[in-house]
Amino acid sequence: MSSLNIGQHVTSLSEDTRLAPRCPALTARRARRARLVALAVAASVVATGAIAVGLPATGLAIYLAATLPFAFFS
Repeated sequence: MSSLNIGQHVTSLSEDTRLAPRCPALTARRARRARLVALAVAASVVATGAIAVGLPATGLAIYLAATLPFAFFS
């Protein structure tokens, strides 16, 4: 048996949900993450459309430009 217990150091989602109304930093972090995920999904849709139309370089550039903030700030 491994003595590695990672689960004991991870906060549960219900604990974050309970603390969110009292902590503006948690609320702001959750809103920022939701905004970045929405940006990444929208970029994927636009990039797929551009690639389907026949502009692969443009589609990849749109996708990379929109997902870089998600990669750096999430």
